[in-house]
Amino acid sequence: MRTLPAPGGARRRAVAAFTLVELLVSVALLTFLMLILVSITDSAGRAWREGQNRTEAFQSARTALEIVTRELTPAVVDTRMQFVVAPGTILTDAGATNVAPNSPAMLWMAPLGTDGGLCCVGYYLYRDDQRQFYRLKRIYIAPPDTAKPSPYFPQMVSASNSQDPSLRTSPVNADWFTRTWDANAFNEEDVANDRAVVSSAADGIVALWVQCLDILGKPVPLVSKSTVHPPSALDYNSAAYFQVATSTAFENGRSFLYLAQTPQSMKANRVPAAVDLTLITVDSGVLAKGFSIPQQTNVYDATGALDVDASTKAYTAALQQNRIFNARTFSTRVKLVNGN
Repeated sequence: MRTLPAPGGARRRAVAAFTLVELLVSVALLTFLMLILVSITDSAGRAWREGQNRTEAFQSARTALEIVTRELTPAVVDTRMQFVVAPGTILTDAGATNVAPNSPAMLWMAPLGTDGGLCCVGYYLYRDDQRQFYRLKRIYIAPPDTAKPSPYFPQMVSASNSQDPSLRTSPVNADWFTRTWDANAFNEEDVANDRAVVSSAADGIVALWVQCLDILGKPVPLVSKSTVHPPSALDYNSAAYFQVATSTAFENGRSFLYLAQTPQSMKANRVPAAVDLTLITVDSGVLAKGFSIPQQTNVYDATGALDVDASTKAYTAALQQNRIFNARTFSTRVKLVNGN
C-alpha cells in the first residue's frame, strides 16, 4: 500500500482496514455457519424429544397393561359374584363423568392385597378434550372388613334377609356392582372427598378394546348381539345364560352359545378363559399441539364378537386423518386362572 505525502511534506503511516466486500462476505459466512449450527441443534433437540415421547408412550402402555394383568388374572365368580365387560355408559349412569364414548368398562372381583382379601376392581377410559386428559382409570374397592370400609363394595350377603333380590347377580345388567355408586365414588380431584374409589392408572391412552376368549381361544360374542338371550346391553356377563365348549366345538362349529331364558336355564357363572387387552396411546407432545382426538371405533364380525384388528385399523385411519401419525398400539393376552 502506498503512502502519500502529508501536507507540509510529512509522510502519513499506512492504515490497514477491511473493504466493504470483505465485510459482507464475512457476515454471510458467519450467518451460514450459525444457520447450520441452529439446524443441527434443532434436529438433535427434536430427536431427543421424539425419543422421550416414545419412551413416555411405551412406559404408559406397559404400566397400564401390567397393572390390569396382575389384577385380572385371579378374577373369580360364583353364584354371588359377577364378572362384567360393558359399555362405559354403565359408569356414566352410576355417576362417573367424562367416560370416553364407545369405550368399555371392566368390573370384577379378585383376591388381592397382602391378606388376599376379596376386592372389587374395575377399569375404564376417561376423556376430557378441553384439558387434553386421556387416561385409563382404575376402580379399587377394598373388602368391607378393612380399617376404612367403603359404602360402594358390592353386597354379597345380608344378615337380615338372605333372600334379598338385590344381592343376586343379573343375567342382563351390572347393577350388582353399581347399585350404590354415586358421583363421589368417581371424584378423585376433590381432596376433601374421602369416598373416592377411583385413581389414574396411565395417561395418554385414547382407545381401549377388551376381547373375551373362550376355552378354545375363540372370541366370545357380545351378550348384546345375541338374538336368543334376554336383551342386555353388556359385552360379557359371567351371570348370563350360556354354554362353553371344553375340548371340541359344538355340532354347529361354535364353541360358545347363548341360551334362552327358561325355567330350566341356569346362569353360567364363569369368567372367560382369557382376555385380550388392546390400547392405543398418544404422547403428550401430540396432545400439546391440539390435534383433535377421534372417538373410539368398534367393529364386530358376523358372530357378534368384537373384531379387534379391524377396530384398531379403523381407529388408526381416523387418527391419521386428523394428522396424528405416531400413535402406538399395544396389546397383551391375559389368561385367567379360574377360566378353565
